[in-house]
Amino acid sequence: MSLEIKKLWNIISLEKKRRVEVRGFHYEGRDKLRRKFFSTDEYDSLDDFKRAVEDFSLVINEEGFNAYITLNPIRSDSDSQYASDSDIELRDLLLIDVDRAGDTKQPASEGELLKSELLASEVSRFLHNKGWGEPVRVMSGNGYHLYYRLDCLPNDNDTSRLLKKLLNILAHLFDNDEAKIDRVVYNASRITKIPGTIMRKGIESDGRPFRMSRVL
Repeated sequence: MSLEIKKLWNIISLEKKRRVEVRGFHYEGRDKLRRKFFSTDEYDSLDDFKRAVEDFSLVINEEGFNAYITLNPIRSDSDSQYASDSDIELRDLLLIDVDRAGDTKQPASEGELLKSELLASEVSRFLHNKGWGEPVRVMSGNGYHLYYRLDCLPNDNDTSRLLKKLLNILAHLFDNDEAKIDRVVYNASRITKIPGTIMRKGIESDGRPFRMSRVL
C-alpha cells in the first residue's frame, strides 16, 4: 500500500508550489470527518511534503476513513476550514468518473467493475481520436477515473460551464444501462480518491469486496 500511494503524484502535479486538502469521510457515516491542509512551501523539500500527505492519508484510512484530496491547487491565502470553489487558484485537472449504473450503495462486483472499465476505455479512445493526450487511469475502488491535464485554466464561471458541458456531452454519447459518466464532478473544489487507500462503501460481502484504489 505504501508504494501504491506514491503514484498519487502521477495525478497531482507538483511542478509549481501547491496547497492541498486531504479529507477523510468514515465509511460508517459521513458525519465523522478528518481533514488537514498541506502546502509545499511549509516543508523543507518536496519529498517531505509528499511523505506528510501520504502518511496522514494512510493513517486515517487505517482508521476507517475513505481518503480524498483536492483535485486542483488551493490559493495560498485561503484560510477556509475546508476548500470551496472560491478557494481554488486555477484548474489543472479534469476528472472523468465512470461508475456502474443503478444502485451504488454497496461495493461493486467484478462484473460491474468491468462494465465501468469498458466504458472508460471507450471514452479515452474517443478523446484520443479528437487529439487529446493519454489520461492517468485509476481503478477507484468501485469504478474508473480518467485524469486529463488542463492548461492551467482560470477558475471562473466560463471554465466551469465548459467542463460541465464536456461531461454532459460525453455522458450523452457513452452512458448505457450498465455504466455511466458522473456529470457533476466539474466543480473547482472537487475532491478525488487517493490511490493506495482502501475505499469502503456500504457493507462488504462475498463478491462485493472493499478494494484499494490503484493507478493503472
